[in-house]
Amino acid sequence: MESNPHLARLARQIAKSLNEFAAALDEDDDEQLLEQLQAVAEPAHDHNLGSRQRQIVELPGLATEEGMKTGAIATAIDYEVPNTYSTLQALARSGIVEQVPEKEPQHWRLARRYRSNAPAFMRIAAHVGRGEWTTYGDISIAVMGSPKGARGVGRAAATLPDFPHPHRVLMEGGTVNPNWRTDDGLGPEECERRLRDEGVRLDDDGRADPAQRVAWEELMRRDAVASIDEDPAA
Repeated sequence: MESNPHLARLARQIAKSLNEFAAALDEDDDEQLLEQLQAVAEPAHDHNLGSRQRQIVELPGLATEEGMKTGAIATAIDYEVPNTYSTLQALARSGIVEQVPEKEPQHWRLARRYRSNAPAFMRIAAHVGRGEWTTYGDISIAVMGSPKGARGVGRAAATLPDFPHPHRVLMEGGTVNPNWRTDDGLGPEECERRLRDEGVRLDDDGRADPAQRVAWEELMRRDAVASIDEDPAA
């Protein structure tokens, strides 16, 4: 039987990802990777920001390389431009935001340590479909080869506005994070309602059915498949 070149490529990519995962468990720089992971979405949680500062750092546009103009930021948070500029300067002095070099008119973005890993978390989380769930630890392993960054994934899911389907990412054991909140203040009960509406089975203790869990191995496999599908040469 003639082999399928796409399946062969998929097998190679999965094998490579698994090898990288195994190697990462033995690397001495795991703490450095953990720091990078936990840095995502930390501004709003770890710097005791005021309400206006929090509104700014949570703008999706600030997590991009291109950043946003002062005026666009002011419009997005419904604030005066001079006051927005003063708030941005205060955030810059704290090392939370920075000006985009050599860009006119002036643009602002989150400092690198706060924006570098967000796309990877969001890409992996997007592979969890309706009627499924995963954990913060599974996403951490799929991205950086270690479960130690689960706390950072939780922060990203709670803070990044474009994080895909955050209600599908649970704590180890399949329970909803007691601090889970929607933008309009709904709590863990809303997370459970969304899961049930999508077909996830929860027991009397609120634990999701293990049979519906998407573990890190499957997340990596789906990511490898997606990368092949997006490759025009495939």
